[in-house]
Amino acid sequence: MSAVTLEPDGGLGLEASARIRHRAAGRVDATVLAWCRWYTADLPDDVASERRAEVASDLYEEREHSGARATGSILGRAIRGIPADLAWRGARLRRAAMGAPRGTFPLAMPALAHLAAIALVAWGGFIVWRVVRSVLIGDWRGAADVAELSVVGLVLALVGSWLLMVARRRAFAGLVLAIAAYLLIRFGTYALMETSVSFTAYFSTSTAQMVLLNRVATGAAVLFFLSMAAWWTAPKAVAEPEPAARPEDGE
Repeated sequence: MSAVTLEPDGGLGLEASARIRHRAAGRVDATVLAWCRWYTADLPDDVASERRAEVASDLYEEREHSGARATGSILGRAIRGIPADLAWRGARLRRAAMGAPRGTFPLAMPALAHLAAIALVAWGGFIVWRVVRSVLIGDWRGAADVAELSVVGLVLALVGSWLLMVARRRAFAGLVLAIAAYLLIRFGTYALMETSVSFTAYFSTSTAQMVLLNRVATGAAVLFFLSMAAWWTAPKAVAEPEPAARPEDGE
């Protein structure tokens, strides 16, 4: 039975079940394309564009052949293909690294930045979780601005981590993460102290050492992310091969 119906104005429409299937198909296709954009975001433009066009073409051909009925097949293939997509990405990154100028560290530097960003997000998430839990059970006695700055720091850490995935935005991501690190370490530590009696007691017995440690950790984290921003802002000079020595006349 056809899902196409005749509209009152003489046009063609879809039955309700068919419209639902087509909306679901659109969401699945958009999800697959978004995943492709994500794992190709920091690859060279030509490589990323070719991969995205390949995935879009594959989706189009399958839709042309099976229509909305292909939704389940596309979703299953996308999930099963995640390891292959990541392996493809790793191979392209290694290929780009082999042709990169010496001293640019195209794999090590992004990996180090991603690990630091993940650690910062984890720290911020832990702090915010403890603050929310403390507020819900009525045990929060700290200043409201400390908790608010911790939440802002976590949001900035998440935004900076997302920006790191785009090669052209990594310098800006470093600046965002530097601000997030300052908020989460400088003020987040005090927010965490207000959620733990044992931490508060330890801080009270070693105030000078804890303050010094807090400031050193804050400064180190901020300098790290600022260095990342400066690294990706500065143009990388490609080393040119030295010209071969010309033989002397008469030799």
